[in-house]
Amino acid sequence: MSRGGWFVCPVCGRELEGVAGGGALRCSSGHAFEVGKRGYVALVVGRSALVRSEAASLLDEVDALWGSGAYAGVAEAVVAMLPAGAAVRVVDVGADLGHVAEAVRSARSDADVLVVSSSPGRLVRAMGRAGAEGVLVDPVRALPVRDGVAGVVLCAFGAHRPAEFHRVLAGGGVLLLAVDAFQVGAVDDDLYPWFEHDQTRIVAETPGEGVAVLRYRRRRRPITW
Repeated sequence: MSRGGWFVCPVCGRELEGVAGGGALRCSSGHAFEVGKRGYVALVVGRSALVRSEAASLLDEVDALWGSGAYAGVAEAVVAMLPAGAAVRVVDVGADLGHVAEAVRSARSDADVLVVSSSPGRLVRAMGRAGAEGVLVDPVRALPVRDGVAGVVLCAFGAHRPAEFHRVLAGGGVLLLAVDAFQVGAVDDDLYPWFEHDQTRIVAETPGEGVAVLRYRRRRRPITW
């Protein structure tokens, strides 16, 4: 998928397309966004205190933990839960710095991955590790991602935005989460109107009390009361 095929304009909501040369995206209203030197596009309107990088030392700690193999079973469980069939398109909103997306790309060379983050530092590391495209976003605004563009939303220890996940997934798409095992009940409750819990794999060989890797199927229509 081309870079422009993922995105909508954060100003007007119209689809963004790449311009000649590939250095920018533009919508039909004329709003334009440059692709930065670090390889990602920042689809942020105005200033937001929530769009910022963490200290490099903190990110180093996350990388070291995943690099040690402590969460290798989590990545393996995610790969096992990927939908079969044709090339899969993945939106990764996790906090794992691209370690799980890297495993996905290794197992499925046809996977097209977009990393979404409000942290430039996290984004650059995840993009580089997974060989993925990236977009910098404001975490309190709608994701500047097209409706129904993904077959998988991947969220390892990241913030859950079920309505947005439902919107960007195509019909039949799946949501793959990695959470602390004790959180499964609460996560089910949060996601219930938009998603149906499909599979659970508990990875016990991790720090703490274990990690649950959860697969949810997108409901055709959210449940309302």
